[in-house]
Amino acid sequence: MSPRADLHSHTTFSDGTSSPAELVAQAVAAKLAAIAVTDHDCVDGVAPAVAEARGRLEVIAGVELTVAFRSVELHILGLFVDPASPAIQERLAKFRTARKTRLAQMIERLKAFDVSMTLEEVLQLSLHGAAGRPHLAQALVRRGYVKTPEEAFERFLGDHAPCFVKGATMTPAMAAALIRDAGGVSALAHPARFVPDVWLPELIAAGIQGIEAYHPDHSAATAERYRQYADAHGLLVTGGSDAHGTWKTKGPAIGSVTVPYTDVERLKAARPRAA
Repeated sequence: MSPRADLHSHTTFSDGTSSPAELVAQAVAAKLAAIAVTDHDCVDGVAPAVAEARGRLEVIAGVELTVAFRSVELHILGLFVDPASPAIQERLAKFRTARKTRLAQMIERLKAFDVSMTLEEVLQLSLHGAAGRPHLAQALVRRGYVKTPEEAFERFLGDHAPCFVKGATMTPAMAAALIRDAGGVSALAHPARFVPDVWLPELIAAGIQGIEAYHPDHSAATAERYRQYADAHGLLVTGGSDAHGTWKTKGPAIGSVTVPYTDVERLKAARPRAA
């Protein structure tokens, strides 16, 4: 079997429940050749994952950024970024501070539904990394307000739910530039969620270099359609499980969605030459 890679995963440094070491162990067990650690607004989980891998598999430094585009918030993956890049470290620190402000605003909105919660208990669940809505959902489950994280999103926290607060201020062009300046390659994450195909040319013009064709939200037919689109428009292809560990009632597990290692090689070749 040809080597495979999972290029979208999360750890306890953002909203995953697996530590970097646990994620690597799961990836080794899944016989993967490579994984990308792509925590939200944080690259601090990369180094411990590399240390744990000990050459058993390749760990790619990545990040997942949230951007504002038209009427929605989209996610942009940065792959092969330099975690030590001063520009990305400074910007991500600001993003994590903004995340706390946003959570406090959502907690305030929850009061209208007789839900009592403190920001500190949510931050404790995030291990004081990049805190987000999944941590607030976990807190709601622990407090007994909902039975599952999915219910928390459906009733309170989802993009169209009453307690949702928009947080993104970065544009796709800004995200693409930040990733490029950090030596990485940018790709639109899980496009089938929010992105009609007619929006894709505008995102490509903004500097987005690739598209996540393979994702748990994408059927085989959808994935193939995105790969064909990428081929036709000179885009790179990426894909992965978007594994978050066990905070969701149902998976997905690391390695459940992969791409051939040949896609990794193409992504590597597309890195800025100065990197």
